[in-house]
Amino acid sequence: MPNMSAIFCAIAIFSSALADARAQSGGYVIQTPGRLPTNVNPTPGGGYILQTPGQVPTNIVPTGQGGYIVQTPGQAPTNITPMPGGGYRSQSPGR
Repeated sequence: MPNMSAIFCAIAIFSSALADARAQSGGYVIQTPGRLPTNVNPTPGGGYILQTPGQVPTNIVPTGQGGYIVQTPGQAPTNITPMPGGGYRSQSPGR
């Protein structure tokens, strides 16, 4: 399972500065204390790829409604949608 704290950090960072993230050619590094660093790089389609050493890369693809789809090979995609009043809801198929 992908590091969900890194995914939520990435979404929080990029949802507040989406235009800046798309314009940059480089990425970011997110490191939760006690865990390996996660490299976050923008993709040409407006999404992001998260790469943590020793793990399968995770793709974050924006939806048209302000949310994201988190895709990790071999796992069901997770939908992250904004909630009224703030915050995000994480939903996997069948849950």
